[in-house]
Order: sequence, then structure tokens, then C-alpha cells
Amino acid sequence: MDDRVRAPIFSTLRRKSPFEGMLEHMNKVKKCIEVLKEGLKDYYEGNFEKFSEIAKKVSKLEHEADLIKGNIRAHLPRSILMPVDKGQFQWLLREQDAILDHAENLAEMLEMRHTKIPKELKPLFIEHMEKVMETVNAMEEAMDRFKILLETSFVTKERDMVKEKIHEVHRKEWEADQIKYKLTREIYKMEKKLKPMDEYHLLKIADWVDDIADHAENVADLIRAMIAR
Repeated sequence: MDDRVRAPIFSTLRRKSPFEGMLEHMNKVKKCIEVLKEGLKDYYEGNFEKFSEIAKKVSKLEHEADLIKGNIRAHLPRSILMPVDKGQFQWLLREQDAILDHAENLAEMLEMRHTKIPKELKPLFIEHMEKVMETVNAMEEAMDRFKILLETSFVTKERDMVKEKIHEVHRKEWEADQIKYKLTREIYKMEKKLKPMDEYHLLKIADWVDDIADHAENVADLIRAMIAR
């Protein structure tokens, strides 16, 4: 048989499933937040030039993830039934993408204004970002277990393992919230020492970093909704 006839068939067989694409997108999310975490440490220490280079990497990773997202949407099966609700799958992808958007927006905001972080606040800012990173890591682990669950046709043991990972995401997100609350309180305590715009900027950093954990939790909630069958 002519290879020109066979090639499209084999190409179709080798096509990635939407879930493989989702995991590829998730890997970009995790990498982006890892890069952002290291960049924020530079920013908090006043190494703004080094942070500028990190901000470019964050933007590049966000763009690469956007290409993956576009490819997933372009190749979602139309006539073949998916093992989960297609609408929920697309919403899950949207929430993953929101993490990247927040990371890029945060990096851009910090690039626009270099604010000196008071030394008293540096440990809390770093601890907060570390906990947010832990939340994202737990989210990725939940997604990995979710893929295994799909491959095993919703075996009860695997379903329980996914639920455990989802609970871990919620716990990490709650811990991040507690650190953010403490950080916000400490910023307000320094109100008389800080310039109004500096205070506002510090509060925004805490908010936007915490938003990353919120969206990671949303991803976990959507996974939970998809296995509730």
C-alpha cells in the first residue's frame, strides 16, 4: 500500500489524547510557578535586574502553555464520547490557564514598579510563596492520579487516592491563606512607616500570589466533580 495513504491513519492513531495534552499543559504551569518562585526571591531581596530576566522566562512559559491549550481545544473529540464531561474538562483547562495568567500578570506588575520589601516582611513573603508552590505541586499530583484513574476505568482504590490528593490541595491552600492573613496584618502594622503606594503594592503582591493557590484549589475541585459519578 502507498505510504501516502497509510501515513494519515498512523498519524491519527498517534495523536495525543486531550488528557495527555492537559498533563503537558500542567507541566508548563508547574514549571512557570517554580520559575516565578525563584524570581520572587530575587525581587524580595532587591535583585530587580535578575528578576527582570525571570519575568521574561515566565512570559515565555505562559506563551508556550497557550500554544498547548490552543492545540487541546482544536483537537477535542467531537463525535467520540469522553470519559468525563467535556464542559468540565474545558473549565479545568481554563482554571489551569488562569494560574499562568496570574503568574504573568504578577511578573509584569512587579516589573512596572520596583518596591523595596521591608526586611521584617521578607520571611513571610518567602514563606507565602513557598506554600503556594506546595499547593501547585499537590494540584499536579492530583492531576497525575486523575489520569491513572481514567486509565483504570475508575477503580475505587485509585479514586480514593485522587481524593486524598484533592484534600492535600485544600489543606495547602488553607495554609497559604493563613500565611497571607498574617502577612497582610504585618503590612498594616507598618502603615505609618510605609508610603501609601508602597503599602498598596505590598498588599497587591500578597493578593496576587495567593490567587495562584486559589486557582490551584479550583482545579482540584473540578477534578473532584469529574470523579463524582
